[in-house]
Amino acid sequence: MDDLNEALNLNSDVIVGENSVVYNFIVEAGQTNQLLHELKKRGIGNVFGKVIISEVTTTLLPSSEEPPSLKKSHGANVEEIRAVLEDSAVLSTDYVTLVILSAILASYGLYDNNVVIIIGSMIVAPLMGPIALTSLGAILPGSGLLRKGFFAELFGILTTVAVGYIVGVLVKIESLDTLPSEIMARANLNGVVIIFAIVSGFAAGLIISKGSNISIVGVAIAASLAPPAAAIGLFLAAEKYMLAANAITLLSINILAINLACSVMFFLFGLAEMSGESKRSMTKASRTNMILIVFGSLLLAFLIFIILD
Repeated sequence: MDDLNEALNLNSDVIVGENSVVYNFIVEAGQTNQLLHELKKRGIGNVFGKVIISEVTTTLLPSSEEPPSLKKSHGANVEEIRAVLEDSAVLSTDYVTLVILSAILASYGLYDNNVVIIIGSMIVAPLMGPIALTSLGAILPGSGLLRKGFFAELFGILTTVAVGYIVGVLVKIESLDTLPSEIMARANLNGVVIIFAIVSGFAAGLIISKGSNISIVGVAIAASLAPPAAAIGLFLAAEKYMLAANAITLLSINILAINLACSVMFFLFGLAEMSGESKRSMTKASRTNMILIVFGSLLLAFLIFIILD
């Protein structure tokens, strides 16, 4: 650890135990990304030993002490983002329960044309997390996060669509002469809807890249996915297949926007470059992240072109 202290101008407290040695580093929040990267390069935290990050509210240091020469990152470190996402974005009892509850709220809210219930479903729905988890998994090869995020999102979307279909059958939505305006809004594809989806997706990507909790109400509402997914099921129950196709397109744009936004933010904050313990892993992660950005941009542009043509 002496070479790390010397290279980064770090001061550490060393506690020698009977069977362990503990090093304490105090750095600013924005500097943890590089410090973790340097520790991982030396095998600490993934080959041997463990790294524990604790928040320090106030620290008094001598004014003559030189600050460590660590680069600051505007985003959170990979481990922080992973912890936030894995806590609420993988298949679990809580995730399944929230998906079903949000789907019921969204379906009945759309059918009843009740904006309050629809907003409630947006807040409850956990569908945004798995999308971001797939983006993170792409720059962490071998972590299994890509697979976990994909299956959690696929389950969430299909379950929401299925619940919407069941609700549509129960309320006999096919007998309505005119569908409620809130349902129709999920099939109305125009420039405003597209801009809203993209901007909200980038807002979600920024929040996630900062390591903030994705349950923040504003982002949960802006990047909501439950209502358009539930609308697909309702349209299918009403045998309105063209409207269902429009709702699928809107949902796809939202998902793409969030994925693209997360990939762009990960690139801007340099997370891919600090995602692995070896130079080869970092190069692979950066290349994968760039491929996701290019592919996502082209696919999103194609969907927008079809809609606005």
